[in-house]
Amino acid sequence: MTPLHLSRLRFDDRDPRTARDLASPYALHQTLRWAFPGAGVEGAPLPDGERVLWRQEDRATVLVQSLTPPDWEALNARHPGSLRGWEVKAVDLAPALTPGRPLRFRLRANVTVRKLDEKGRSRRHALRGPREQLEWLERQGGQHGFEVPAADIVHSGTVKTRKGAQTLTLHTVTFEGVLRVTDPAALLGAVRGGLGHAKALGCGLLSLGPG
Repeated sequence: MTPLHLSRLRFDDRDPRTARDLASPYALHQTLRWAFPGAGVEGAPLPDGERVLWRQEDRATVLVQSLTPPDWEALNARHPGSLRGWEVKAVDLAPALTPGRPLRFRLRANVTVRKLDEKGRSRRHALRGPREQLEWLERQGGQHGFEVPAADIVHSGTVKTRKGAQTLTLHTVTFEGVLRVTDPAALLGAVRGGLGHAKALGCGLLSLGPG
């Protein structure tokens, strides 16, 4: 099976243009796109089957997961000095995903449910209570091949970003803890495809490590 490519990027947040990208999930997604085929061509799709997932870990550090080997030199060439450095490694998770195995995890997710409004239209609503958020995580596990014996909410808050003239508001939750594998194929699919919504805006990347 095609390995995943995991990248850790260190941006130079002293540069004003780079700082603006780091402050906007939509702008940062557009910037990360330059490391993959088709960047810079309006309307060009990502390679077949590609799902670029990313998570901003702190002010200047971003984790990126992709199927396609990224070309971070191309991103840096677009705006010289935007990156202070990066590391990329290819990872095959399949051997580690055995039924019953505990694994540590980290996930930032757009935690929402669909509800009908007063006009009968289905809209997404953020879950803001810790209990509701953890129940959302448990439901995700039931659908995607894992159970959650231990999880903490390390951050919960609202993020705003602009997409052209439109302002997007996301409620994001960062979970950390231990999950237990119940269905290896389903869990691998969740890792490769991401969990929840707003994946292009820094949500959905499920990072796993030894338990």
